[in-house]
Amino acid sequence: MTVEDPDVPPRVPATRDLRLVLPTLAVLVATTATFGLRPALSVAVAVVLVGAAVVATVWALVGGTRIGVDRTALGMLTVILVTGAVAAGSQAARVHAVAAHPLPAMVGQRTGVEGVVTGFDRPVRSGGVMVPIRVEVAGSGRNATEAELDMVLLASDGWRGLPPGTRVRASVSVLEPMTAGDLPVLRALTPPKVIGEPGLSGRLPAGVRERFREVSARALRGESVGLLPSFVLGDEGGVSTRTRDEFRAAGLSHLAAVSGANTTYVVGAVLLSAAALGVGRRGRIVTAAVALAAFVTVVGPEPAVLRAAGTGAIGLAALAAHRTGRPLAALAAIVMLVSVLDPATATGAGFTLSVAATAALVLAARPVAQWLRQPRLGREWFPGRVADVVAVCIVAHLATLPVLIVSGLESGPWALPANIAVAPAVPMVTVLGTLAAAVGPVWEEGAVLLAAACAPALWWLDAVAGVVASLPGSPRFEPAGA
Repeated sequence: MTVEDPDVPPRVPATRDLRLVLPTLAVLVATTATFGLRPALSVAVAVVLVGAAVVATVWALVGGTRIGVDRTALGMLTVILVTGAVAAGSQAARVHAVAAHPLPAMVGQRTGVEGVVTGFDRPVRSGGVMVPIRVEVAGSGRNATEAELDMVLLASDGWRGLPPGTRVRASVSVLEPMTAGDLPVLRALTPPKVIGEPGLSGRLPAGVRERFREVSARALRGESVGLLPSFVLGDEGGVSTRTRDEFRAAGLSHLAAVSGANTTYVVGAVLLSAAALGVGRRGRIVTAAVALAAFVTVVGPEPAVLRAAGTGAIGLAALAAHRTGRPLAALAAIVMLVSVLDPATATGAGFTLSVAATAALVLAARPVAQWLRQPRLGREWFPGRVADVVAVCIVAHLATLPVLIVSGLESGPWALPANIAVAPAVPMVTVLGTLAAAVGPVWEEGAVLLAAACAPALWWLDAVAGVVASLPGSPRFEPAGA
């Protein structure tokens, strides 16, 4: 039995770092509640919240403690109300900035635009591609107006393959928003006129993608040739429309999006490998940081990739540090910052998926791994390192399933069993495929071997999608152009 030294202050438990969670939830609630509202209404919500915060502050300072109310609780309530007010005000500022841009007022009209490609194109079912672009100039000649706005441009194949950072000029038509509260969509009427070449940050991932397509074509056969770049880099250009529809019907289309789960698998494999080799804690952290930087370089520094890298890194930091309080507080801080600076991203399915996966890893991965390590029926089924890997896979997938279902990305009744069935294959494809993409530019033969090792997992993914898509109740999609 030990006696505590009265002169030594007691250790503060890690759970005190959860103080940021409630303000973060307030930010998310306020951001979601004011989505699509007119700026005046969002400002009114912010004013009401600020007024309530003032009342709580005065109550705490003047008479709160006299009637038994905890002053600390009132202080936390004040923080929650203020952060909610900031989120509502940020949403009002965003809506006002969009309304002030000339393009939303030009729905149904044609105009010229000049801007910068901000990400890689993705195919659409109707044909052509969808290109993310930051419009910097709207109109042409004397009517040109300088105003930045991130938008989506629907285009023909003439726009395919433009690296991020490419500055273009084109004639477009402005289409109605897909849903209420969203931005209008642009449709390209002319091929892009390139007026500025991309920098290294755009050329490098574009080169990696091109080489990875060649590696996949050499190492694999059939649909796997296009599926590997899709799962690893989000490059869906080589996936047939039929296969994309099957994955969507099976509730597996989210696997083609780079999220926090991807970074978790890649950096997690690096951490576990370093630990198995006897690398110390600091060495593991440095190795994981290098792997994370390499992942962003290979996939491309798009905003979605950077957000996924940030949230995924927090989850792995929790696993490496053997504690949950501080990583969860860091995750809450990132969510709060993104929600205030970019409300549209904070309410998007992609960011929510990354946050859900990371929070689950922080809270549940280690207890699940410890449970898996326990001997059963007289033997140990999952050794320490294997249990860690399996726990990461199980927790990340199960945590994201509710988000996928609520967001409509998984509308079929078989989405849950389909995701559970492919859970063991996804980390293998992600880790080996990412390594193949990374070494492809310098050692193509080695990359081919790594890509070929993904063949069984890719076959299983394709088979599960095909079987589930054919089951009763699965969504059906008409052929493109029907």
